[in-house]
Amino acid sequence: MQHREEKQERDRLLAAARMVDRQASADPAMGVPVDPDVADCMGAFVEDAVALEDLDDSDEVMSEEGGDHGES
Repeated sequence: MQHREEKQERDRLLAAARMVDRQASADPAMGVPVDPDVADCMGAFVEDAVALEDLDDSDEVMSEEGGDHGES
């Protein structure tokens, strides 16, 4: 029974994603509000492989490794 419910939810998300696509394609300048679950189904996600804090530490790493960030 759970499998059927999961399939129904997936079908609902895909139908909503198609509707968003049609609306956005009809008028690209118009903003289309999208439910977060539908957006996730469409491939929108937060990339958390690199955190902002990791980027802030990159200067220290480059200095330790002798990197010059492309400076001459």
